[in-house]
Amino acid sequence: MLAAQLGLTLLLLAVCSFAPGFIAVRRLPWNPLEKLCGSIGLSLTVLYLACFGAYCFAPGSLTAICRAFAVASVLLGLLAWKDIRRLARSYGARQALAGYGFLLAWTLAILSMIRNYSGASWAGDWAEHFQRALFFLHRFPARVPIVGDYKLPARPPMMNVLGAFFLAQTADRYEIFQLVFAFLNLLLFLACCLMLRALVKKRCSRVLPLVALFAMNPMLMENATYTWTKELTAFFVVLALWLYLAGLRKNDGVRMVAAFLALAAGLLAHYSAGPYIAFLALHYLIRVFPKRPDKLRELAVIGCACGLLLATWFGWSMAVYGIRDTFASNTSVTSGAQYQGSALVKIGGNLLDTAVPAIFRDPDALSVFDQPNTAGKLRDNFFAIYQTNLIFGMGLIGGPFAFWLFCRAVRRPAGGRENRFWLYLAPFVLVAGIAVVGERDHIGVAHLTLIAIEALGVTLIAASFPWRRWTAMFVIAGCAVDFSLGVFLQARVEGFDNTPQKTMFEGFNLIGNDLQLGAMGPDSLSGAAWRNWHLKNQEALDNEWLRRDRKLPQDSPVVQRYANLFEQDLKSNAQDWQGWYARNGGVMSFLGDHLAGPSPGGWNAPSVAVLLLFAGLLGVFSKQSMRLAPAEARTPTAVLHKPAARKR
Repeated sequence: MLAAQLGLTLLLLAVCSFAPGFIAVRRLPWNPLEKLCGSIGLSLTVLYLACFGAYCFAPGSLTAICRAFAVASVLLGLLAWKDIRRLARSYGARQALAGYGFLLAWTLAILSMIRNYSGASWAGDWAEHFQRALFFLHRFPARVPIVGDYKLPARPPMMNVLGAFFLAQTADRYEIFQLVFAFLNLLLFLACCLMLRALVKKRCSRVLPLVALFAMNPMLMENATYTWTKELTAFFVVLALWLYLAGLRKNDGVRMVAAFLALAAGLLAHYSAGPYIAFLALHYLIRVFPKRPDKLRELAVIGCACGLLLATWFGWSMAVYGIRDTFASNTSVTSGAQYQGSALVKIGGNLLDTAVPAIFRDPDALSVFDQPNTAGKLRDNFFAIYQTNLIFGMGLIGGPFAFWLFCRAVRRPAGGRENRFWLYLAPFVLVAGIAVVGERDHIGVAHLTLIAIEALGVTLIAASFPWRRWTAMFVIAGCAVDFSLGVFLQARVEGFDNTPQKTMFEGFNLIGNDLQLGAMGPDSLSGAAWRNWHLKNQEALDNEWLRRDRKLPQDSPVVQRYANLFEQDLKSNAQDWQGWYARNGGVMSFLGDHLAGPSPGGWNAPSVAVLLLFAGLLGVFSKQSMRLAPAEARTPTAVLHKPAARKR
């Protein structure tokens, strides 16, 4: 049953994420990749409007409306079948779709290894977004607490509403939710394919290097497998940047309006799109608006279209939750209010910590990741480098290489208007993106707002392909190291679970004369990993621990305290999740629970499949890199004697 549900969901993802928008975009004078990405962006926006509209105005019919819209999307796809075939036959779209298909298979293979999310101090976000999707799907009470004690307006709703749309087609299972979010987050790759030619002026750009760099980049892969919303936001941001630059090049008002609409959709997916909106708005008003034909009309269309789209969320939220909760419950505001020091000192400190990894600044700061499990400690240390550092988030070798390519490009005197655009964009977004972070994090904060910039850095590396032989060797070696320490090791540790031989997560135990919950054992992972494990199995564990607690002498205050704790957890679960845990056996089952085999963390079919895919990808990537590497300039040999002129 689950396999059929996953197959149907994947089919509907492909159709519903493309067909509704393609009907509107197919006649525009855009290139095939623009039509592909523009159709996806518009389709997702339309799906959001349809599902959120059903939630607001026809809550009892939400599932029926979502299924009817899915059928309509299929019919629209059949109606435009000839145009879809023509688009798929174009070289650029065909290569991009093939690369996306490989990355989706690659990501699903990695997801099949994972049984418990973990990594540094990350905990709860994956379940929070699932609860938000269930909120819209089943219409939970408006004031229900969200995982992490958040209020619903603390996060924008678009991707959660999209999750509810696709869950309505089959079942509200977490495995299906993993597939939906992986599919949507990987759409960033297609936007980066579109951006390839904008970063380095070439008539033809190869997609294989971008596929390899994406697949072996720890930051991108973790954000694709972790069920949160930042990579879909980056998709809308990168798409908007392309449309904006193309609109300037071609003096096209349609692309210009579409660029700002894409940014508005990105803001509805995650508030990290805010700094990019601020930059493009300022750039448009200061540098572009005075020279635009029909500028007042264009500005009015942009303002009205974006305002109406954003009003669907902010207007509803203010009506239900009030202005304060709508705008002040976000973590940037709440964390900033809790911070007691100087705002400038906080911003400067976060800038430094995001640029320079903690291992170089203050190795003792990584002691927070100490744990008995050696593999877990190694994973957490590298996780902190890859996820929170701006440069090394693009790869241990790729990051410095991307930074060098950027500096070389913007220093060219003949770079023109677009070079100046990138020169302004990068520092503005870096500073603004870190300035809006509320907390002071000594490990770094690149993962909060800078994913789009890092994805563009990875795309810049791919756009500069082919590389010289030694450069190619370093990049390939860096990819292999990144995969080993940041992708495969991460998935292996996330595959750890309790077995008869090893206890990775301690439960409710009597140790000596004391009761302990989640004590550290010889093989235990970090406290954050334990919280994720408990959240995944919360109701089943609480019921089991409560039964064990009730068998102990009830006159002990400690025994009674734990009994009250477990009973409170179960009561909160029933209320906050509206009985979802009870209907699903008390656990959130992952794809890896079905496919990783009986020995979590050991060698199993998914881990072997990932290694085989890695070997094949690295082999093809290396072969093409070496074959296409430009020949090194030869040192001219000295000419000792001029040859005598030949007589004719």
